[in-house]
Amino acid sequence: MEKNCLQTIMNERNLTYRQLERKTGISRSALQFIANFERSPTQDTMIAIAKGLNMKVTDVFNLDY
Repeated sequence: MEKNCLQTIMNERNLTYRQLERKTGISRSALQFIANFERSPTQDTMIAIAKGLNMKVTDVFNLDY
């Protein structure tokens, strides 16, 4: 199961990494690492991404360990 659906959400909303960077204040490269499962986001980063997308953290990231 996917740990996050960030890329899917971005595709559905036609958002680029640059646009999400502007909404969240998180660098484009960090967003790419997170979306590609190359980096685990911190709690603060997950919150910022969810807020930038106007979603709940649990709608973007699977928090079941």
